[in-house]
Amino acid sequence: MEDYREAQRAKWLSQKEAPSAPSAPSAPSALSAPSESSDARLKFPNARRIHILPVYPCPCEQDQRLQVLSPILRQLRADQVPVRTGLFLRPPGLEFIIVKSEPAEAVLAPSTDFFIEGQPLKRFEKVQFICLWDFERARTEQDATTLFRDYINPYFKERHTEEATSIVTVNEHLQIADMEFQVVAAEPTPPEIGIVDLSTVVFVDWDNTPEFAKIHFVPFQDTLPAAYEYDIFNDYLKPYLSRNKLQSFTVNDHFTFQGVQFKVVCCEPRGPARIGKNTTIFCEGVLHPSLRNLLPPEMLEQLQSLPPGLQMMLLNTEAIAGGYEERLIEVQEILSRRHGMAQEFIDRIPRSRWSDETGNGQTTCMVCLGAFEADSEVRQLPCQHFFHVQCIDEWLRRCTDCPICKTNVDRAVRQY
Repeated sequence: MEDYREAQRAKWLSQKEAPSAPSAPSAPSALSAPSESSDARLKFPNARRIHILPVYPCPCEQDQRLQVLSPILRQLRADQVPVRTGLFLRPPGLEFIIVKSEPAEAVLAPSTDFFIEGQPLKRFEKVQFICLWDFERARTEQDATTLFRDYINPYFKERHTEEATSIVTVNEHLQIADMEFQVVAAEPTPPEIGIVDLSTVVFVDWDNTPEFAKIHFVPFQDTLPAAYEYDIFNDYLKPYLSRNKLQSFTVNDHFTFQGVQFKVVCCEPRGPARIGKNTTIFCEGVLHPSLRNLLPPEMLEQLQSLPPGLQMMLLNTEAIAGGYEERLIEVQEILSRRHGMAQEFIDRIPRSRWSDETGNGQTTCMVCLGAFEADSEVRQLPCQHFFHVQCIDEWLRRCTDCPICKTNVDRAVRQY
């Protein structure tokens, strides 16, 4: 009896396993197709933003662009085809291109924002590149032909197909292998963005920015931390230069890093130049805040072209109670000629020849600090102060107040 039961049990088990054997591979195979499709879709993230422009020339008006592109965009979204910057979209008789995709390669989704505003994109006829160098990446002996053959040409050839091409912007930086290139010029412009394809004539050369032999950065004392110890080079200067390796400097340049303000007090050559592998960097000393030290280079150059007395008046911080900040703003406004008088109103101020009887005791022009000479041409302001004509005219073109007593000359002349 037991043998019979064991035989029946074995038969039942064999019958149970028999139908399941062929079905075992079929179940996974039925699930594998959507699984592979799902993996393919998950390979690329959803696009957040897509900017599309027509390729020049284009008869399509801006308000018609989205309507023309809708069938292609719907198909791309349905098929989950990845899109990227430089991809052509070709409705019948037209040509568009994706100018920017965020992320760089993605699939379209219902949440994707589309932008179609802007001028049609032109194919650049000529593009000029320069190969950049810095203190970590020195200029090599490779000539322009080698740079084109080994870097530029392979880079753009690899990206150019019937379906896509490259888009560059003037001043854009491109990392190609171990080299960094910058687009410095292109034709035709504007706009500053365009297509680089096999018909574009490409020029490339090394960046010719000179390298400093020596440069001296000095921090302003009032911006240095007082609550803890620090190393001015390793904690401030080196991190700033590492983040701005391609920055050029010249004498009197200013920059601020983590609250500490620096000034370039001297350098060889004078600049503009860049810090390279052979540059010696100095950072000893501190600067005390003064208007001359705080003025940006372009303002300081304007100031140095003025008469000495005018410079002293502009840099006088005792003339204003607000301190350096307010005086600095005032001097910048004066040097920018924002609040000066028009020459037609300056010419209304009386002018005469200087004599010993003139001046009510005043013998010096307080703009140039030079003594009045007999028969020299002077102006007498409504407040009765005298100045050389050329000196006070220069002042009043920048500021409406008397250099000595601060009377508003413009108001007195125009009587408002």
